Amino acid sequence: MNLIYAAHQPIELENGRVTVLMTNNQNVYFEMAQALAGKNDLLRLIDDDFSELNLSTTLCWDTDLSSAPDLMDKYGSALIKKISNELTVDQRQQLLAKQQELLTAIQDTLFSVDLPLEVSLDDGFQRLYKYARPRLISSANATPYDIIKNDLNIHLELNDCRVLAMKNIANFLLPEQFKAFLQLVEESGLAVFLLEFSEKQQRAYYQNADVYWVDEDFVDWHL
Repeated sequence: MNLIYAAHQPIELENGRVTVLMTNNQNVYFEMAQALAGKNDLLRLIDDDFSELNLSTTLCWDTDLSSAPDLMDKYGSALIKKISNELTVDQRQQLLAKQQELLTAIQDTLFSVDLPLEVSLDDGFQRLYKYARPRLISSANATPYDIIKNDLNIHLELNDCRVLAMKNIANFLLPEQFKAFLQLVEESGLAVFLLEFSEKQQRAYYQNADVYWVDEDFVDWHL
């Protein structure tokens, strides 16, 4: 598929590949970031059959690591739904028994007030998981590379095949980490788009990625 910014050349996005748009043009960078966030209509996404796709449902904008929301805050509800829907019969029975035990204890505490109160039992497993507030283990989410790896894995777990878009990855990953990131993306089969504010000579950092460049004079290059 192709990502098209205003009147510039199409940017080809491929599954299992990282595509980078580099620019040192502040206007281009700002407009692209705003478009990826859905705040202007300067970006279009066209599939291989030349049909226009809905950008907001086909592309996932995860911004940059310094301002992105916690991954579980963003994706936790979807993950909980997936996990609760895939519980085995034995797991459901075990959770129901534990839930009944907890609700019985709560019911006993209600007798302390002179009101006809009762608790109700249902199989709302998603509610139980939300109460438990599952989070990513801190030690497994401590570095920028960890966060990006977890982001990719969450998309895989959710079978979320949207284009994953981020910006300024070079500010957070060492060159060897970026190479490992490229390998992760290849293995995942996801299409990843990076918006980077940088100079042309930084092209070496993005080796093995598909790199486009828009210069200060708004001229396009495919490096």
